[in-house]
Amino acid sequence: MIFPDKRRLFTSAEVCHACGISRTSLFRLEEIGFLKPYRINPDTGYRYYDLQNITAVGQFQRLQGIGLSKKEIVDVYHERVNSEDFLQEQRRRLNAMQRFLDKYELCHSQEKKLSRSYTTIPAVTCYCEDIIAYSPEEAAKLNYLTHLKCVENCYQLLGSEPLFGIFDDPDAWTDSSVSVIHYTLCIPVIPNTTPSSQIRRFDEVQCFSIVGFGDYSVFPVLWEILWDEVDKRKLSPSGPARFIMHVGAYAGAHYKSEDYCYECAVPVSDPAIK
Repeated sequence: MIFPDKRRLFTSAEVCHACGISRTSLFRLEEIGFLKPYRINPDTGYRYYDLQNITAVGQFQRLQGIGLSKKEIVDVYHERVNSEDFLQEQRRRLNAMQRFLDKYELCHSQEKKLSRSYTTIPAVTCYCEDIIAYSPEEAAKLNYLTHLKCVENCYQLLGSEPLFGIFDDPDAWTDSSVSVIHYTLCIPVIPNTTPSSQIRRFDEVQCFSIVGFGDYSVFPVLWEILWDEVDKRKLSPSGPARFIMHVGAYAGAHYKSEDYCYECAVPVSDPAIK
């Protein structure tokens, strides 16, 4: 054990040099309640830090580097969080980041191959409307008009989640005898949206999904591949399938229609053991 009278203390300049930060950043850590200098000279106001303080600064930098906010870091460091809630939230973020990276990588690869994977789709609250269309082109137009109506009706959109559609009929896109496309369009909105007949809450689901790129005509192709894979893998669907419109979010501001990103996903009971 290191006793206080044997403790080596450092000036703020020495700590800044050791940690590679500015004096402003160092003092800011004190302001937000993260760091407390080992000693402050009452006459001069000079701050002195020990090695534990320096280690704490490094811990802050590491947690900030993995994406935690300053408030989250302070709360975690001082054990002011519920560990279960914190872990659940970070795993949700990790899943969202993994979903983004998978699609971004596919979009920017030399060959835009299809991606097949098991994924977790988070719980979400949506503004929902039933759509009846007679072609992918008409469906695209109705999706646009419904999205526009949602905004005009002053719903606050949840930008972190894409629009998606739910099909009760798995043959909607693959059966040539089916001339009408019927599905529910779901537009994510903020969780505390006032309940109504058009607001639905969807729970988190584990899914098997297919991701591909193209314009709206790619839907039937992805849909057929999805169900072929479900049969091949002997998966047991546990709910209606979805098509998810990531569209140009992963292609950048200057995306073309052939760069649109779509995902067809079907909930499965236990993908981890498949």
